[in-house]
Amino acid sequence: MIQDKKQINFPFSAIVGQDDFKLALILNLVDPRIGGVLAIGDKGTGKTTLIRSVTSLMSDHQNYPFVNLPIGVSEDRLIGNVSLEQLINEKKEVVNLGLMAQAHQGILYVDEVNLLQDYLTDILLDAAASGSYYVEREGISQHFNSQFCLVGSMNPEEGNLRPQLRDRFGLSVNIVTPVDPVIRQKIIKQRFKFDDNPADFVANYKSKDESIAKQIDAAKNNLKSIKIDDSIIEYCSKLAIQHQVEGLRADILLLKTARAYIAYQDKSEITKEAVDKIADFVLNHRSLQHNPNQRNPSQNQKEQSKESPADGTTSKEEKINMLPPQNEFNKPKEVTANTTDNGVNSIKNNKGNVTSPDIKNTVSQYVATDKFELKTKRKNNLLKQHHIFLIDSSGSMLKDEIIAYAKGTVHKIAEQSKKQNTQFSMVSLFDGEAQQILRQTKILKEIEEALAELKTGGKTNLIAGFKEVKSIASDTDICNNLHIITDGKLNTEHTLEDIVLAFQTYCKGIHITQIIDAEKGMVKIGVAQEFANRIQATYEILIREKVSEIPTHTKG
Repeated sequence: MIQDKKQINFPFSAIVGQDDFKLALILNLVDPRIGGVLAIGDKGTGKTTLIRSVTSLMSDHQNYPFVNLPIGVSEDRLIGNVSLEQLINEKKEVVNLGLMAQAHQGILYVDEVNLLQDYLTDILLDAAASGSYYVEREGISQHFNSQFCLVGSMNPEEGNLRPQLRDRFGLSVNIVTPVDPVIRQKIIKQRFKFDDNPADFVANYKSKDESIAKQIDAAKNNLKSIKIDDSIIEYCSKLAIQHQVEGLRADILLLKTARAYIAYQDKSEITKEAVDKIADFVLNHRSLQHNPNQRNPSQNQKEQSKESPADGTTSKEEKINMLPPQNEFNKPKEVTANTTDNGVNSIKNNKGNVTSPDIKNTVSQYVATDKFELKTKRKNNLLKQHHIFLIDSSGSMLKDEIIAYAKGTVHKIAEQSKKQNTQFSMVSLFDGEAQQILRQTKILKEIEEALAELKTGGKTNLIAGFKEVKSIASDTDICNNLHIITDGKLNTEHTLEDIVLAFQTYCKGIHITQIIDAEKGMVKIGVAQEFANRIQATYEILIREKVSEIPTHTKG
């Protein structure tokens, strides 16, 4: 729906903080072909307020619509449809404007874009990238302009956006809740001033908004005159290669965004400093080197100093060197798993081969022969492999140095798979919580670093771990392998039934599951083995306590 023209929006220049998001939006106004902005972050941080405030940068004489696209929008509402009323009553073929055409020369905002249907998101991103689209309906073919600034927002806790779709957004920014009390107080004061007297508040910032608007208009006029040296193109390519991005879209967007930034700064030539300034916007959601918990060394040192015991002692686990696992893991048997890919049932085996129903051929066969025979088609010859390690690093795993064996097992599996088209993720279970410590990396060194910094202690909360696995295993074009390393000593408030139900709820994107049992002792409770049987997972024993002991391999 189009925003009411009489609605008073919060002034853009009055927004406190969110400087990166502001700059990303401005650069898209300078060059709409950049492809929009994806805002990823906490709810209640003012994302929508900032996006709506962008309209205040445009002069009154300009028609600059703000269109809000609802999650439940239909395809006809999005791209346009033939007016049946005029077609029947007046014999006229009139196409009603879709939301994308209505947003031409303005902003199209999609809140919770990760919940929008994938095929609608594809249509949306294609139109935004090309600047136009065609409506093909009932023999009518009509062209519409759709040069708009596409802005999407999402909360990762409610599900991730498919990597293919996330890559189509030109820029992305991470929005976090401010922790500085001074900034929070200033935001609250600004909000109260606006709510109590919107007209006066907007008037106070009108000159600042007009100044930014003039700067944007000047940047648009000078955009194509910006000089791009070959050395800058080479620098952008090296930067993209360094971050292991797929395709060439990142190289192109680094140049486009840097050019818009230079034009906005009223300069004439792109510099490496300008590329570095905007590089995170382009690479944040594309880099395979991204670590969700990566922080600068000073922050890590501060945390480590806080976590160290006052008496200067260290935990037992910290003194343990990484040990290789004693047992040899056999390759899992050939298994197949039913999964759902965009609403269509598919079959995947552990080699990554995928077949799905061929609806067109199935229907054609039925019409021709009046007999139903399901036709299938192979979607991919070989899918990427993704190994997700769910490591129980609770207090019970510290006993007898079991955690060191677990680390060795993870390292060994990663080492064996390093030459394949494989990615690795890691989730740690400690202190009753779950934490992603690695996400979709191909670099063994990052795996080793993550294992070395593994936090330990407390209780095991597998349910929290499964929730993290759900967010990691959202890509349906990857064969997800889950390795759960645990001694089966769960939180007392969670029963085995609870764990099984949680696995079935949150791990639907997992194709192969392996339970690695770390329980030791002459008398074992056997929870890990029972859990493997209940979820039909491959079962392995981490440590053989006797040389004569034969590793157990069962299939539930």
